[in-house]
Amino acid sequence: MDEASTLLLFNHTHHLGPTFYNRNHAEITPTLLMDNISNPEANITRSLTRLTSPWAVTIIVLLVFLFSPMILIGNSLFLVAMFRFKRLRTPSNYLYMSLATSDLAIGMYMPVGMYLELGGWSQHFGSVRVCLFSYGVVITLCCVSVLVMVAIAVDRFTSLAKPLRYNNLITHSAVERYIAVFWTYSSLVGFTPLGYSILQQPDQR
Repeated sequence: MDEASTLLLFNHTHHLGPTFYNRNHAEITPTLLMDNISNPEANITRSLTRLTSPWAVTIIVLLVFLFSPMILIGNSLFLVAMFRFKRLRTPSNYLYMSLATSDLAIGMYMPVGMYLELGGWSQHFGSVRVCLFSYGVVITLCCVSVLVMVAIAVDRFTSLAKPLRYNNLITHSAVERYIAVFWTYSSLVGFTPLGYSILQQPDQR
């Protein structure tokens, strides 16, 4: 096997792409086709271009300004009704109040998060901690929503499985403790990266 055949076999085995040679084989010049090479930086650039394209930004803005008012109005009406009528303040409805509060905060934060996500934080703030704080708020609110929905499912299951003991198991104090634990745990999960950044590099902004 001559030198050209050996190099062709080596390139095929190691996925180096096609190699072109001159006719007399005196000079071997490997040429790699860039289209066959996976470049992570190029893929990231293409993804960012698609994300920041005019059509993508327009769709994101429309969705945010469509869902944000709906979330604000719906959850605000529920919270006003809960504070207005005392007979609605049952232990189960306390869970719904917590869920409505977290959803209301998400609706309020959606325009701000959209602005920061589209590059506002780098243009006006230029701080990594602002980005970590933004994601911490989102993670905290979403985590609270998930935990409260799980608690609502457990509450409904308890009312069906143990109806005679339901009033003794699900009390105002117990639900309030659960809600406090949910918010504390979610805050720890969401803001741990920010706290770690502050502890590791206290002088960095």
